[in-house]
Amino acid sequence: METELIKLKVREKASGGDLAELIIRKFIESCVKLDTSIFEPLIEEKVYFQDLDKYRFLHSLKKEFDRVKESGLTETTFIRGKCRGCYNGELNYEFYGDSNKPDFAYIIHKEQGGIKDIFICNFSSGHLKNL
Repeated sequence: METELIKLKVREKASGGDLAELIIRKFIESCVKLDTSIFEPLIEEKVYFQDLDKYRFLHSLKKEFDRVKESGLTETTFIRGKCRGCYNGELNYEFYGDSNKPDFAYIIHKEQGGIKDIFICNFSSGHLKNL
């Protein structure tokens, strides 16, 4: 299986201060509740996610959530983990269902107090449990 690095770029003027914290909170809430509509209003029309426009990104996020929902889950829980791959040691958010391994994990990459990127982490510390 090929590992792919997926990034969400957040508009620069919207990436700092209180708005950055709101973006982070709503992204996490969206992942916990498996509901893209929570995060959708914060994505600008011209934002690209892995070369995908806003709606294709939301569709890919919804597909991820639907995959988790197929197991009967309606919510996940999250804990902080660490990337063990591309951004080794960087903190991430791991989202768990019924398994002792995360269903998915994301890094929210910050620079100078603002959000630089949000991207999936395919090699999170939670994925390494019991190997």
